[in-house]
Amino acid sequence: MLQRTITRSLLFVCCAALCACDQLPGKPKEADRWQPPEANKDFADLYSTNCLACHSNGKTVGAAVTMNDPLYIAVLPKDVLHKVVAEGIHATTMPGFSKAQGGPLTDEQVNILLDGISAWGKGNVSTNLPPYAAALGDVQRGSAVFAQDCASCHGKDGTGDKAGSVVDGTYLSLVTDQYLRTVVIAGRPELGMPNYQEDVKGTPMTSEQIADVVAWLASHRATATACRPGPRPRAGSCARRWIPATARRGP
Repeated sequence: MLQRTITRSLLFVCCAALCACDQLPGKPKEADRWQPPEANKDFADLYSTNCLACHSNGKTVGAAVTMNDPLYIAVLPKDVLHKVVAEGIHATTMPGFSKAQGGPLTDEQVNILLDGISAWGKGNVSTNLPPYAAALGDVQRGSAVFAQDCASCHGKDGTGDKAGSVVDGTYLSLVTDQYLRTVVIAGRPELGMPNYQEDVKGTPMTSEQIADVVAWLASHRATATACRPGPRPRAGSCARRWIPATARRGP
């Protein structure tokens, strides 16, 4: 009888201890438990992990344009943003983040990024914005536009003054025409570069002028066609300056 009582008492104590396991010292809180990557639904964390190294959040300086720019986001169509985030840009350093493209993010996470980035554009009140993409304009007219709107910082021939060169062959081999257009429109506010509305105070650039100056900038790439990104040259003057196609920057 005594043995049975002791056994029941021990069973009771064990059950009580098991029920109290959630209170044991050292047990991690629910928020501290490991979660699979696809469980991350926090925009700030997703952006910091996947985008911030190249694209500023308005508080840092990145290699590519800042995404926390209301003007840029207002100009950038959301379907284009979705395609770029999900699929990347071929022959540039912009990868595709969708799992369907071999990236790390689920469709839901891609959409969380899109919604968060798009929210940064709600502060823009500009009207008659230029289109995000357009055909190249006239090179000769672009030269005059550059002299009026850009030369005060980049020098009269574009080789640099207060700001760096924008006609350097290596630089132009790293950027697409769309990137040039994007920078002309949105500027690089984190670097002090004005947007198309601010180059000449009170005189925003027209859509035609933007297309023309981009054409003038892109025309300088033709002088270095032999050194454009692509397969590594076997010999010649470009061998030391060869830049892989994947090093180009997108929009």
